[in-house]
Amino acid sequence: MTGDKLMAKTFLAFSCALLLGLSTAGAADYDGFQSATAASLKPFARDLGGLLGSGSNQTARPLGFSGFDIGVRAVAQFKPSHGNIALKKNNLFGLGFVQAEIGMPYRIDGFVRGGAYEGLAVAGGGLRYGLWNVSDEKYRVNAMLVAMGNLAAHKYFYAVHFNTSLVCSLNVPVVAPYIGAGYDFTRLEAQSPTLDQRAYVAEPRFTAGLRAKFKLGYIASGYTYTHDRGLVNASAGFRF
Repeated sequence: MTGDKLMAKTFLAFSCALLLGLSTAGAADYDGFQSATAASLKPFARDLGGLLGSGSNQTARPLGFSGFDIGVRAVAQFKPSHGNIALKKNNLFGLGFVQAEIGMPYRIDGFVRGGAYEGLAVAGGGLRYGLWNVSDEKYRVNAMLVAMGNLAAHKYFYAVHFNTSLVCSLNVPVVAPYIGAGYDFTRLEAQSPTLDQRAYVAEPRFTAGLRAKFKLGYIASGYTYTHDRGLVNASAGFRF
């Protein structure tokens, strides 16, 4: 077995385990928002905004006109931020999405995403723009700008989230690295019987990860750092 094949199989096993682990992670219990106070709104908004803004990209290569991508995305934070009393202390929590993407002219991709978990429904989408011509040349760097918006709704709160990002990836055989940096803007509005207030937060976000492609399929995993917290994300899908 060659080194490249061994690396690919090892990464595939790790990413599959991560994706499965995130999908079966402990319950987030977003109903715990009933216990939130005015002081805990901003920490909760930071955590939710980090989840919504992470894991949507694992390559900076545009799809190209009429290209198509459909897959699943999962993201989790290791523990809530200090002051976020709505979620269990020192407990992993996250979100999952189904995401569909389509390539358009002029190196533009469009995408939509949605998911529901523990009473929290999320819908969103965005646009990507490749900064230079598409190329699969070996060891070439691709870069793109991303703009995305999401709406998260729960019976005790709802949130509107926007983000902008710069993503770069390197064309490496078998397993390709990617990095990204962006900013998340989140507005949270409480709708619980005991709390009716809003919170606005803006936080930088930094991501690095690896993506493996297998014929028409791919699998990826990465790590994100934002608002002094670490998040992990994983994705798998088909790309045409």
